[in-house]
Amino acid sequence: MSKFGFLVSFIVLLAAFSFPNSSSAYVKNGSKISHPKSAIYWVQGTFSNYGLRSEVVRGVTAWNPSSDIEFVKSTTVPGGADVKIEYVDKYSGDTYGVFRGSGNVTLYKKWRVELSSIDRKETAVHEVGHALGLAHTQKSNDSISVMRQYGFNHKDTPLSDDWSGLHSVY
Repeated sequence: MSKFGFLVSFIVLLAAFSFPNSSSAYVKNGSKISHPKSAIYWVQGTFSNYGLRSEVVRGVTAWNPSSDIEFVKSTTVPGGADVKIEYVDKYSGDTYGVFRGSGNVTLYKKWRVELSSIDRKETAVHEVGHALGLAHTQKSNDSISVMRQYGFNHKDTPLSDDWSGLHSVY
């Protein structure tokens, strides 16, 4: 190989490692459930009082089409559940919901009172995504992810960037 050919190859190789890879736009948060193919979830009974249990359950089971995750049952007690979703009937600033670590998700009154049904479901999908190991996506990928930090896509399922991230975690 000539010196010129070597130099060109070196520059191409250097450029390949210097630019970010757009195929990994998702961001991981370090969380991971221990039994992804036989996961159990708990939804606090208070959601049923408001007729919103099915919207929360949609947020959990929306991840089941993945070959990496399967929520196989719900439980009536939080102990032993991989993902636990509780309701707090108070406002927490502009926050609809929050992932608190160890599979714990809290949805607030603002989620119940101010959001449409589709946006409540999207929020539940988003928060469960955190429990599964996904952080907020890069802003340039907001249209292909429910893991966006602000705003809504008005979708109640994980999107392409979310699936890529999930496959990377599991």
